[in-house]
Amino acid sequence: MYNFSELNGENASQYTHLTYPSYVKFLENLTGDSSTVAIGAELDTSPVGLILAYYVSSSDNSDQAYGQILSLFVVPEHRHQGLGKELLRRMETALKMKRCAEVELRYLSSPSTIALEEVLAQQNWSSPKTTALICYGSKINVDQTKSRHLVKYIDKLTAKLPQDYEIFFWKDLRLRERQIIEAQMATDSLVRRFNPFVEENELEPSNSLGLRYRDRVVGWVITHRIAPDTIRYTQMFVHPENQPLSRSTLLLAKAIHFQYQGATTKATFRVAIDNEPMVKFVHRRLAPYLYEIREARLVTKLLDTNH
Repeated sequence: MYNFSELNGENASQYTHLTYPSYVKFLENLTGDSSTVAIGAELDTSPVGLILAYYVSSSDNSDQAYGQILSLFVVPEHRHQGLGKELLRRMETALKMKRCAEVELRYLSSPSTIALEEVLAQQNWSSPKTTALICYGSKINVDQTKSRHLVKYIDKLTAKLPQDYEIFFWKDLRLRERQIIEAQMATDSLVRRFNPFVEENELEPSNSLGLRYRDRVVGWVITHRIAPDTIRYTQMFVHPENQPLSRSTLLLAKAIHFQYQGATTKATFRVAIDNEPMVKFVHRRLAPYLYEIREARLVTKLLDTNH
């Protein structure tokens, strides 16, 4: 018989291995006034399932809140027993008690996606919406691909780059250039969307690049080291006035080339599904160097807080 309980600061530490490392901090800071809800399932005092959620108050000064399920995990040996369904049901009840009017769940496509989406449909969640492609590549894929067009593509694009343009390492960004970009982000939503200063402490100097046009920074590829063997390509942007798309792809190709010359063996990046040119570029140009392309999906559910 499985036992379910809402976790607290005393017992949450037993469940840290059932969520992502980046979410352990939520379990470690469970208090009576925190905005985190964690529900665990155990069998014979052994943790076998966990659902973790976070909620925030509405910005319109109402007494409603909105929740996000951060992770849902059931130990493989205990799957197909209804644990995931029961954890979801109990979390909905808990979030209703917090006055949550709506809850969302984001997840990546995987072999278990069909089972998860069947459960979500049974519990009246919205139809899944694909929001992005999450891509994974490695040096091995580059070495093994039959069409080694990556280097040729770099040479072809570089030859077409006008002399007014200069590619530089982002670590060499000048203070005045930074101040100009920060001012642009305050008024330009497009530049703000591709903020090059996110997670600066983890910025990877070996292949984070910028693009200057007549001494003005007009583009960048910003990467971060997320593991000893993995670089994440976080932001890629070239101002629309300085396109064509080939200038963006040249920056990306240069960054990939610098990584390939170094010791880091793996890479990952995210492409928003509404960025149609980049989605096409992934499938047409980068697919040979990728060992996996997963979909990021979103589902939501309205909660009746009156019951």
